[in-house]
Amino acid sequence: MHDAATRFLASRGWDGATIHPIACDLSHRSYFRLSRRGETAILMDARDDRASVPPFLKMTAWLRRAGLSAPEILGADVGHALLLLEDLGPAPASKMMSGRNAQTEVLDACIEILLAIRNAPPPPLQCPGAERLCEWTRVADEHYPGADSGALDEFRAALKDILSPLLANGCTVSLRDFHADNLMPLPRREGVARLGVLDYQDAFLTHPVYDLVSLLTDARVDVPPALRARYIERYATVSGDGLATLRTAFAAFSAQRNLRILGIFHRAASDLGKTHHLPKVPRVYRCLMEATDHDAFREVRGILRAGLPAPDKAA
Repeated sequence: MHDAATRFLASRGWDGATIHPIACDLSHRSYFRLSRRGETAILMDARDDRASVPPFLKMTAWLRRAGLSAPEILGADVGHALLLLEDLGPAPASKMMSGRNAQTEVLDACIEILLAIRNAPPPPLQCPGAERLCEWTRVADEHYPGADSGALDEFRAALKDILSPLLANGCTVSLRDFHADNLMPLPRREGVARLGVLDYQDAFLTHPVYDLVSLLTDARVDVPPALRARYIERYATVSGDGLATLRTAFAAFSAQRNLRILGIFHRAASDLGKTHHLPKVPRVYRCLMEATDHDAFREVRGILRAGLPAPDKAA
């Protein structure tokens, strides 16, 4: 623990606490669980990602005003990029989603959360257009083994044409990484507060389906296609969206998101030596290909398949 963190904890009365590091996936931030006299808290050390602190604080305040369980800010030293946070627990929702009943319980709660986010007046956030969203997928060209940039450029051109009219119909807040590892069961709370939310500092404005895609095509937890279809229909019913349009939007944003994730996972392995996500690549690839089964991609799905070899065939 560096000196600034030690002084910060002392100033908040947490000096002498037992400190345990928490795995932080692909983040440049470090997290520690603090324990003392039966209490716990989380220290976030963002020295290597200082720019994330102001948006994290802004989004925390916004989410809590909307009635959601973002962690309470117990203390902040923005100058040293240190935050003391409420501990929402050690076990994310992904740990309880192996059984079908538990999985649907989590998904039911998530639908309520997504609607609450959608219906809350949004804060000022970036709102990338279709072209920029497509540009974000170039990480796959650069890092996915065997990727053909020419073929992917053709696919992106078609994807842009599909995304553009969808985005023209209005955008809402996306937490961007809304998946089971960032959702914390809080059984003593009710309604939309019964799942804690984490990792939302990169929130932006986009089509409301984006976080539904993140949830239902989760790289970490398998959501079978039949169950995915059921929750797309449910979301359409409770949101009032037309089912056909929502299915098109889901396919388009699933293609965009999962193509990007393929590149991100391989970049983490090659550049950072973080290979623990590589076993998830087949699931991400499968979700991408399932997205392009939608009729909107009929003219370019073959181009994508030719330009992006399956994981077992990638060089």
